[in-house]
Amino acid sequence: MFDDVLGVATLCAENFRDGVRDSFGASMIGDVLDPVLKEIDALRDFNEQFQRQARSIDRVLEEARTIQFKDCART
Repeated sequence: MFDDVLGVATLCAENFRDGVRDSFGASMIGDVLDPVLKEIDALRDFNEQFQRQARSIDRVLEEARTIQFKDCART
């Protein structure tokens, strides 16, 4: 999801950059577009880390359920 958003935002920013001919446009790039792109990239990284952690937690919980099921089956 964030990859798509970053791709679209990057494309829009590049199109805007291509049309910039004055200091106001340049300041818009530096003060608005670049920080937005960096924030989207940071959110993308955070989401990837979150997804990895969620998968890891799911694996641990599944292992715990398997152990619990084996213990219940013995009694």
